[in-house]
Amino acid sequence: MPYAMYNQQSIYYDDIGEGECVIFIHPPGMGRKTFVRQLPLQQQFRLILPDLSGNGESKKTTGYCTIADYANEIEAIRLHAGIEQLFVFGYSSGGTIAQEYALQYKNNVKGLILSGGFPLVASELFKVEHHLGIFMVNHFPKLLAKIISMSHFHEKDLQQALYKEMLKANLSIWAQFYEASLTYNCLPRLLQLQAPLMLLYGEKSDSINMHVRFYEDITNKEVHFIKKASHQLPTRRYKQVNNYIEQFILHNG
Repeated sequence: MPYAMYNQQSIYYDDIGEGECVIFIHPPGMGRKTFVRQLPLQQQFRLILPDLSGNGESKKTTGYCTIADYANEIEAIRLHAGIEQLFVFGYSSGGTIAQEYALQYKNNVKGLILSGGFPLVASELFKVEHHLGIFMVNHFPKLLAKIISMSHFHEKDLQQALYKEMLKANLSIWAQFYEASLTYNCLPRLLQLQAPLMLLYGEKSDSINMHVRFYEDITNKEVHFIKKASHQLPTRRYKQVNNYIEQFILHNG
């Protein structure tokens, strides 16, 4: 069980497969179990799946976590795992960390993939969803975990596995992650991104996919809208997502 260290905090991660390396960054509270549908990619690539501090197996009882802190945790994992360069996949609010890492550690990133990505929360409905998430974590965390697990998986066993994993999260850190995502804004620095960029959006997720307009001026990018899909692409539309990941890495590796 590999653990990297950052700021006297142990960060757990899975390290499986061989080849070009891609690290997967999860949204608030969800942990590495979010990416169970991406595990078949280990047949071609090296996969790094961390539990950010305060999530899953990465315990944290005190302190505050910022997006910059989480980006530094990703760097600590890279160093601990002995990886020179890697691809970074960020899902939903995990994409804020992915972008921050790609901005802070430009030379380490071969490519950046955002599923439901945004440089800032610009949609009023999306802002409400963040505030609702904070409220639910503070008052009804088990219900929130149940809703999220059911919205991501059809299968009962996968729902239960994600639900149990989410209950391990530190509630204060979970809420702080939502808050940090809500206030994050890398728009003024967005053109500083150097790595190739791939954006994935669900066609039916209007409150999130409207953020694609903020990436218009980035030239080295590709954008894919998955038809009849909502926000939960890595779990609900994993075959298409995995295919896009595979092609992006093979093209940019």
